[in-house]
Amino acid sequence: MVLWAHRLFEYLVLITGIYNVKAWTYHYNIDINVDWTTARQWCQKHFTDMVAIQNQAEVEYLNQVLPFNQVYYWIGIRKIDGYWTWVGTKKRLDPEAANWAENEPNNKGSEQDCVEIYIKRRKETAKWNDERCSKKKATVCYLASCSKESCSEHAECVETIGNYRCQCHPGFMGPRFVQCWPIENPQQGFVNCDGVFGAFHFNSSCQFRCVTGFKLEGSQRLRCLASGHWDNALPVCQAVQCLPIIDAPGGWSMNCTHPLSINSFNSSCEFKCEEGFELKGSNTTWCDQTGQWTHKPPTCTVVKCDPLKPIPHGSLQCYDHVEKFAYGSTCWLKCDFGFVHNGTNSTHCTEQRNWSHIPPVCKVVKCDPLKPIPHGSLQCYDHVEKFAYGSTCWLKCDFGFVHNGTNSTHCTEQGNWSHIPPVCQAIQCSPLSDAPSYGSMTCTHPLSTNSYNSSCEFKCEEGFVLKGADSTHCDHTGHWTHSTPICTAVACDPLVTPAKSHLTCADPLEKFSFRSSCKATCEEGYTLRGETTLTCLSDGNWSAPTPACEVIRCDAPESVQHGSVHCQDHLGEFSYGSLCWLECGAGFTLKGSNSTYCTSHGKWSQEFPVCQAQQCSPLIDPSHGTVICTHPNGQFRFGTVCEVSCQAGFKLHGTPRMECLEMGKWTDTPPFCLAQQCPHLTAPENGWMNCSHPHSLFSYGSQCFLGCETGFEITGEPGIKCSASGNWSQEVPSCAAVRCEPLSLSHLPELGPPPSMNCSHPHGNFSFGSQCMFRCAKSHELNGTSQLICSSIGYWTNSPPSCVGKTSYLNIFSVFFSTAAHYSLNDSSWEENLNPTFEFN
Repeated sequence: MVLWAHRLFEYLVLITGIYNVKAWTYHYNIDINVDWTTARQWCQKHFTDMVAIQNQAEVEYLNQVLPFNQVYYWIGIRKIDGYWTWVGTKKRLDPEAANWAENEPNNKGSEQDCVEIYIKRRKETAKWNDERCSKKKATVCYLASCSKESCSEHAECVETIGNYRCQCHPGFMGPRFVQCWPIENPQQGFVNCDGVFGAFHFNSSCQFRCVTGFKLEGSQRLRCLASGHWDNALPVCQAVQCLPIIDAPGGWSMNCTHPLSINSFNSSCEFKCEEGFELKGSNTTWCDQTGQWTHKPPTCTVVKCDPLKPIPHGSLQCYDHVEKFAYGSTCWLKCDFGFVHNGTNSTHCTEQRNWSHIPPVCKVVKCDPLKPIPHGSLQCYDHVEKFAYGSTCWLKCDFGFVHNGTNSTHCTEQGNWSHIPPVCQAIQCSPLSDAPSYGSMTCTHPLSTNSYNSSCEFKCEEGFVLKGADSTHCDHTGHWTHSTPICTAVACDPLVTPAKSHLTCADPLEKFSFRSSCKATCEEGYTLRGETTLTCLSDGNWSAPTPACEVIRCDAPESVQHGSVHCQDHLGEFSYGSLCWLECGAGFTLKGSNSTYCTSHGKWSQEFPVCQAQQCSPLIDPSHGTVICTHPNGQFRFGTVCEVSCQAGFKLHGTPRMECLEMGKWTDTPPFCLAQQCPHLTAPENGWMNCSHPHSLFSYGSQCFLGCETGFEITGEPGIKCSASGNWSQEVPSCAAVRCEPLSLSHLPELGPPPSMNCSHPHGNFSFGSQCMFRCAKSHELNGTSQLICSSIGYWTNSPPSCVGKTSYLNIFSVFFSTAAHYSLNDSSWEENLNPTFEFN
């Protein structure tokens, strides 16, 4: 009795896939083998996650309770960033929990990033193997017992088989924080403490720093340990030290003060030099916060004056008591022969670093400056300075001038010039004769009458021109550059008698010259273009251009649209006697007189005709369509183009484009619009169809509704409509037989050998109308009905039967299947609420 009850519990475990061990539960699925990702999704959907093995004991426990599966089980470990990691906890694999098979993991074939467990394998049972994640295997999951309420805020819930425990975080003992003793600011320093759980509590830290000039001795940062002690001793702040200043020979004395300690931060020293010396460097220095003196010790040097520069044309002689050009040095000047000094002759260097007097200079003897010579230039050679002793100057007269007297002079040692400078006088030309006839003469004499640079200009009266130069100048040789010119009358270009005309002229001076006049007349039939009388003007031009006699002309005829004008011209284009006629283009006809000619009055004898396009018959919109036309030559005339289009859902029959030809006929007969056709439909097998056709049979706008007979169900939407493109709104639905769940007895509890089953399927496997017959072996009898039929609503008429021995203990209990669960033994994953249940009676 107990043996059978224990065996029945094992059956329940196999069917439901659930092990209950107090607070921790395992769950598995061996109905269908899936890849690693799908297996994890199934675990996360129904439970917590894929199993996370924590130690060897848990490995042995799983190997004991899980059933054998030929392709084994996936577990919740995967290679992430090169490390094997438990995906549920995101923790890397603990070596204590590793359970690899021999020579594993080996990544055989590459990309073996997931792990399987060999449950109940004969060799290396319960060991692990790395495998490709795409392989299909059984699934084992766990349902965690830990929750947010299981432990306090500062503790971690640790899962164990059948139980869990709370492990406090470091620095916590039960619900309380670990605390270290408080810290105050050190002398000459500051401390700043903070922490996640408050200052002076576990894992809080204190940062120390000293005021300027003090240095921290000890650790800069202390941290409160889980033991309640600081990790280092308290630091202190000490004054920064500077090195002592060593006395050095330099002639200075030093006085120091030390407010804190000798040669420490803020210590200062002052330096002084003996009389007659000056300090080089800073006179004070301080010990700063870096432990360095702000300035190096100074030195004392003797006071010096700026070095005296050499005196040109003289020499300096000096006496130096200490150093050259230093305090007490005395210098005096001696000028070279021929030079004299100005100012005090000697100077000495004072204690203020200045010379007592500005050194004098040696100056050369000078003569008075020479004044500029009119119409000449002085050229001088100066040995020392301009107009000084030894300077020599000579005179050069300008072009057209000559000098009188000695040409050169020099500056003597007494400061006088040796000769008085000469002067430059202009060269003279001979006087000119009187002005020319019909002209005038104007002269200018910038220097003197008829001398160098004198000039005369000549001008003629209006209508006359100079023959010769218009000006003359007295040059540097004493001659005029040009002789006196004469004045002659202005000549105009000779006139040529125009064609078809006569010319009559009068010449008071010379032929075709100033004041000549000419009159022009035209022959009969021509008209004069220009002035009738021409006069020769003072500028040598005629008062007007030469006139011309031109034939009378008519206005050019305007271009005629869609036609061409042809003319015959005897004298000139569109002139008297020209004859013109019009020819119309293809598709156009003449309206008006065909020819016209140009009269003697410059007018055309007739108005020009026009070309009118041929007329076609008007077009109207077809039913369910539109006509759009362009009329370049008038409505429905030659050249008109019409485009015919249909409304959405209608198709054009005929030519969509028509054109009015040159003979007044359209290129084709007008088209028309018919509704777009869809393929003809028939009612589906085991179904019916009802249609409406607003335009024509199975055309645009037609609608059909389809349905199925009892025991069949429609696949797709029942309504279908013919669209404007000539296609049905969807594929035509079909009627498929209602399906029942497939029958399979291979996974039933082993109460006995399964019955044999023989099925017929008139409409498809395990669908409406399918019948299955069951029969047991002779040693067993059928428990249940021997025939099952799939009904029109998709359910079997009864539960599947089983075979029981003719002598058995089944009278102790009976097995009931929950029909409300819609029992299924197919290859898909079982959901917990769809599993069959067993009850004892």
